[in-house]
Amino acid sequence: MPSLTFFHPVKLKLASILTLVCSSAFASEAPKPNILVVLTDDIGWADPQCYNPQGKIPTPSIDKLAAEGMRFTHAHTPAALCAPTRYSMLTGNFPWRGRAARGTWGHNVPSQIMPGQKTIAQLLRTAGYRTAMFGKAGIGGFWGMIPGQKPKRTLAPIAWGFDYSFLIPRGHQSTPFAFFENGITISDLKNNKAPDWDASKVGSALLEKATAFLDEHQSKHKDAPFYMHFCTDGAHSPFVPAKTLNGQILKGSTKMTDHTDMIHETDILLGALVDALEKRGLRDNTLVIYTSDNGGLPYERALGHDSVAGLRGNKSTIFEGGQRVPFVASWPGKIPSGTVRNQLVGAHDTVATSLELAGVQAPSGQVIDSVSLVPVLLGEQDDAKPVRSVLFTQSSPGRGVDEDNGYRANKPAAKTAKAEKGKGKNKKAIAFAVYEDHWKLVVSALGEPAALFDLSNDLAEENNLINRHPERVTSMAKQYRELRK
Repeated sequence: MPSLTFFHPVKLKLASILTLVCSSAFASEAPKPNILVVLTDDIGWADPQCYNPQGKIPTPSIDKLAAEGMRFTHAHTPAALCAPTRYSMLTGNFPWRGRAARGTWGHNVPSQIMPGQKTIAQLLRTAGYRTAMFGKAGIGGFWGMIPGQKPKRTLAPIAWGFDYSFLIPRGHQSTPFAFFENGITISDLKNNKAPDWDASKVGSALLEKATAFLDEHQSKHKDAPFYMHFCTDGAHSPFVPAKTLNGQILKGSTKMTDHTDMIHETDILLGALVDALEKRGLRDNTLVIYTSDNGGLPYERALGHDSVAGLRGNKSTIFEGGQRVPFVASWPGKIPSGTVRNQLVGAHDTVATSLELAGVQAPSGQVIDSVSLVPVLLGEQDDAKPVRSVLFTQSSPGRGVDEDNGYRANKPAAKTAKAEKGKGKNKKAIAFAVYEDHWKLVVSALGEPAALFDLSNDLAEENNLINRHPERVTSMAKQYRELRK
């Protein structure tokens, strides 16, 4: 096991800058790669069969991506909830550096992205990238609510630096129920809903627009690299699988529930996007990453499928089921095939990784909490040399340090404790976790250590070791406090 090093935010930032500087040689030696990030919704780390051979959902596209590339088993989202994670996936910052630690949920409200903060799209455009975003936005911003109307404010995806976008401001679960192209609705809305809105057709609409972007890119910008941020509707509620998607039967395909069919939808979309790259001769120079915005929903345990494979908790909780996610990357000829890494990584490390591949150095004060995975992906650095020593995650607001929503591996659910020091549940209180290799410290909303787990032999988080390792608790708690400053 590698030795643990003391973390300091400034030291991590300096290390990231040095990595990016060193990457300039890499960027000058080869064409800049295209980058496709497929960000799914509510997919658990054990939904794909390459993570969970006992899983009952067909995931041939994800499994193929892993067989042809690299699969990470110790990947986590910066939050156990979609909105704060989606901010981090665009900025490389932990959620509390944005407008609100809990995320920004509305539409036609100031974005979670604070003035002056740069997105991955804005930074990549400085290196000649064309940028596109599809699907669920989920971080606020201002939107054009009338087709063709000249907006009074800079529209959300334009402000975020995307050359093209086809988005749903809050996803298919919340109003407005409509598609927005380049920030402006394509339909006359009535009661915040397009007259022809059909949530079951979201996946096919996103796929159609994404492939059209590739065609337009090939036609008019063939010599430029592109970055595509594709956010699926699966597998968030409402669970409304279409009868077919991309020529494949979807509804009833998993022989369990509409929820599991929606998980399967993400696999179909991934496969269709990879096929689209191959048909256009783009696959060999495209890095493809598949991951999720938070942990899964183990609703089908009685049917033999467990989205979190025995982990404690689920989406929204600070436990492993809340934010341990699948993370698979493939780049033909560059990433060694069939590789498995137990590196501690964050889903938002896609930001620093993309910048290094593009030869872009993040300006001071930008992309503060993301670490480049390039040396790991290219096979230059294995698990004996971690790319990051520490990672931080957070729960949903109102989910305390004891709340696991009843999901336990080998024991009945514990009674939910009153939140934070007996003051009663606080709907805004957020629990945090600090990861140091295989160690995990859970910290209350008041900044007080509550639990310590050794994930190397207790992935189910059944044994709280906080009283057995006081020095480690003190050290990790200090790191948490220094970062939060």
